[in-house]
Amino acid sequence: MDFGEPAGRPESATIEHLVDSTFGGIRSSKHRRLAHAVCNHARNEFRMQAERQFEQWIAERKASAKTLTENQTLG
Repeated sequence: MDFGEPAGRPESATIEHLVDSTFGGIRSSKHRRLAHAVCNHARNEFRMQAERQFEQWIAERKASAKTLTENQTLG
């Protein structure tokens, strides 16, 4: 892990939140750790991708339920 400049290199040190504040994490030093920039970025991308896929899954289920309900009232 590289603690020097320049920041932004894959091996640069970053501070990673164990539970991201956007997901309800607490902003305190107990909830942070060092991580390589590339590792921190990859974990964040994975979380965001999972969140998007979950939101899409929920939307599909709602649409399916709505269609089913509409078909039952028509039939």
